[in-house]
Amino acid sequence: MCQLAAYIGDRAIAPLLMDALRQQEGYFGGQATGLAVMEKNQLNWIKQPGPVDHVVANSNIMGLSGTTGFAHSRLSATSVTDERYNRAKNAHPFTSTDNRIALLHNGIITNYEQHWAELAKQYSFKSYNEGINYITDSEVAVHMIDALRKHGLCMEDAVRETANRLEGMVLLVVMSVDEPETIYITNWIQACTLAVGDNETMFSSSPLGFKHVEDEFNIFTAPRNSLIKMTRDGFNITRLDPCRDAPATQIDRMGFRDAVINVLGEKGKQTCLELLLDLNESGGENMFGISLEEWKELQRIGWGDQNQITHCLNLMVEEGLINRDIEPRPEGGVVVPRVVWSLP
Repeated sequence: MCQLAAYIGDRAIAPLLMDALRQQEGYFGGQATGLAVMEKNQLNWIKQPGPVDHVVANSNIMGLSGTTGFAHSRLSATSVTDERYNRAKNAHPFTSTDNRIALLHNGIITNYEQHWAELAKQYSFKSYNEGINYITDSEVAVHMIDALRKHGLCMEDAVRETANRLEGMVLLVVMSVDEPETIYITNWIQACTLAVGDNETMFSSSPLGFKHVEDEFNIFTAPRNSLIKMTRDGFNITRLDPCRDAPATQIDRMGFRDAVINVLGEKGKQTCLELLLDLNESGGENMFGISLEEWKELQRIGWGDQNQITHCLNLMVEEGLINRDIEPRPEGGVVVPRVVWSLP
């Protein structure tokens, strides 16, 4: 799980999006930071391992400019203890071979290996690490979109078809020099928050990403199973997959509270990822008042709305039930300002 942000408008784009990531990275992100912008029909990007402040201090990421762009803060479970999975080439954004399409992804693509095997016949993978035979799963998506475009599909249809071919937790954010001031977002059951301003629009994984501009935008949660076309004027939202319905998941706050307190009591201090991985195995079903089998199925089909988790955790902090702190944690060869939860 990662944290993303995007913007179309006339503000200084790098500071705006870096601030959006900075508000979110401690929860699910911080191992790598990337920013891509579109300026004069050209994509420019910078991506490096490390949280926002580290990358800002060690690159010219704040010098990127344009009216359209998006940013990514990466969290990879494999990178937590092994920095070989957290090279700059494994960070987002990913671009097509001709650098005309750029893409971000939030989630885990469970069928990426079959797509990789097929796409490798005609595409080179920039994220490939020969020493561990590894690519970032997300890179298959940008090549799938590019292949569909070459077969005559418009960008909107290529993005939709790609998202629907991918399995697991999938939210894609895509822009192309062929469509200036346009960003496509696919939201199956992920964290996705949208905002409309005066001749400007913005996207963030979490509402926390709007903390620095919340009084200047009309902010709302995107519907599930949606394909979102983002322009200056607003959002055109259509159904992503007409052949299936995204399940509604209503948090059972009492069940969630008990599950979290049980984990923190048994394991002690936990990051968001550690807590969620524990709940994935057992106890997570109590968050939604469903059976363990139903919870496993929800995970299998791609539930990944971490906003439901972080919102309830922050409410528990306000109620004095748990503590929230920020600790420097070594992950992926860098130090991340990680939000941690514990019992009082």
